[in-house]
Amino acid sequence: MTATAQTQRTLAIPFTINTVEIPNRLVMTPMGSDLANPDGTVGPRLLKYWLERAEGGCGLLITEVTRVNDEHGAGTPNQLSVTRDELVPQLAEAIEAVHARGTKIFLQLQHPGNQGIPQLNKGQVTVGPSAVQSQLTKAPVRALENEEVKSLVQDFINGARRAKEAGADGVEIHGAHGYLIDEFLSPHTNKREDEYGGSFENRCRFLVEILDGVREVVGPDFPISVRLSISQCYDLIGMPGEGNEVADGVRIAKLCEEHGADLISVSSGTYETGVTVIEPVNTPRNWRDPMIRAVRDAVEIPVMGVSIIREPEQAEKMLNDGLVDLIAMGRSWLADPQWGIKAIEGRDADITRCIGCMYCFEALFSGGHVECAVNPRCGFESEFELEPERNAEGRTALVIGGGPAGCEAAETLAKRGAKVTLVEAEDTLGGQVVPGTNPPGKDPMGWLVESYTRRLEQAGVEVRLSTRFGADEVRDFGADAVIVATGAVPVVPPITGIDGENVVDAIDVLGGTREVRGRAIVVGSGMTGLETAELIAANGGEVAVYEMAPQLGAGAFHMNLMSVTSKLKKAGVPMLTGHRLVEVNDSGAVFEADGSQVNVEAETVVLAIGMRSENTLATELEAAGVDFRTAGDVSKVAKVAQAVATGYRVGLEA
Repeated sequence: MTATAQTQRTLAIPFTINTVEIPNRLVMTPMGSDLANPDGTVGPRLLKYWLERAEGGCGLLITEVTRVNDEHGAGTPNQLSVTRDELVPQLAEAIEAVHARGTKIFLQLQHPGNQGIPQLNKGQVTVGPSAVQSQLTKAPVRALENEEVKSLVQDFINGARRAKEAGADGVEIHGAHGYLIDEFLSPHTNKREDEYGGSFENRCRFLVEILDGVREVVGPDFPISVRLSISQCYDLIGMPGEGNEVADGVRIAKLCEEHGADLISVSSGTYETGVTVIEPVNTPRNWRDPMIRAVRDAVEIPVMGVSIIREPEQAEKMLNDGLVDLIAMGRSWLADPQWGIKAIEGRDADITRCIGCMYCFEALFSGGHVECAVNPRCGFESEFELEPERNAEGRTALVIGGGPAGCEAAETLAKRGAKVTLVEAEDTLGGQVVPGTNPPGKDPMGWLVESYTRRLEQAGVEVRLSTRFGADEVRDFGADAVIVATGAVPVVPPITGIDGENVVDAIDVLGGTREVRGRAIVVGSGMTGLETAELIAANGGEVAVYEMAPQLGAGAFHMNLMSVTSKLKKAGVPMLTGHRLVEVNDSGAVFEADGSQVNVEAETVVLAIGMRSENTLATELEAAGVDFRTAGDVSKVAKVAQAVATGYRVGLEA
């Protein structure tokens, strides 16, 4: 469907929460960005990040987790804060700027509890309702004293007061994801024996006192949203009966309504059950819908819920089915800050969709700020404008390689006004992304190829597929700027039998150009190897994974690794570490493990040992004295995110 003025989408229709009218149904849900200043003020980086989404059609922007306590409430090094009255004036200026773009803004008030970072807290220890350690962070934790709990209630109340004084349109109380309030709500983490623990009513007391106190200080007309993990999903990690389940979450939602909440934001999970909070690419979209429906049927106040919403039609269906009142999206706004405008105008094909690669979260976990694999400007909005300066008009550019790095460089150069030609040896764009779309559930990776194909056409880039350029062709072309983005090729170790007919490469298996016959063994447990094993098993094949290192998936982001290994375990796929490949023969392969040789029978040996830069052309050009730049794996083998980022920056500089 393409929306027109005659067929206005429901997502474009205003909606009122309490007394506040939201200009449309599109909400940017809270996501950690770590873009604020170290002192808790907004700062230019976070403000520009907000404003770009406001200008892009976001009706309601809910801030990232905002700190309410400085003693033990820090969640990230550069976190927004409402812990002191002196923070209000600067926050007010930022909120006014968001309002000037027509967008409403809520502040999400949060305390991380046992999922906090000890190094950021004055006592060098995290706190919780009880001394129950997070199995993700494994940080030391102590139980809060009764008076500390009461003081924290006041911290949330004071935070809401400051948010209102700064001009915010509402607040959201973060009661989800295993943070402090959720820890009080859950029998898994709340072992207290005072009035804040034990019975359901006592476990909810902390949240209820916060809600009652916030309502008293902000008055009856100020919206209060509560974000809840309707199920903590411990059953999905083999711990059934632990934590709150859907019935408990619905009961909590009804209690929030009774105590003045104006909106329930449905989420799920804790960071111990991490893939149920922020889902990897292979998670089915709308998987949370039954949770949302359970809440929708139980309360009278508005409801929204995250459900891996990537496309306008998906959002429309949720609204028109009466499942939600507002469309709650997180990562979609990172991938395309103009998602809202494009959806409202019916330009669905122009939306750059989130591919669920988890890089945004990985960047935060590695100690940086938020970034996005498919949007190289995410987190750098104050450094790079939405559209580059047209300072390359009259120049010609040649890009060799049509993977993400080459496509990004070509588009960026074209937007600067250059006449760009991109040549790609294969018959399609995308590079290594193309075979990466074939493991179960990874078809969204193909969205990136679709997006580049459309965007390059719109930018006026001449694309020549099935075309190989060597140094002579590059020199004869005579471009003003040359970008080499020839990517990477699989590593083939110098091992006896490695060139046998029973040996295939994982990339070829994923791409469908080589067949797996009989029992297979996959050598290497990076994401490529694991996903190849998953594909073989899904097709009914017998497969096992052998890894030289002492652990699986070295270098893989833990949530992605958890997602695929859990599926392999469920499928009964053996995964062995500490096995070094030493020989391939007609009957299979020989590994060395614990000082002994292990013979493994297999009809097909699949290599997933790694990738190396394909820099043949770069070497030839250097020898020929041709000036050029490189982008993507040709410089250093990395992930899609780094390929896109280097392509973008080279495209700006060439």
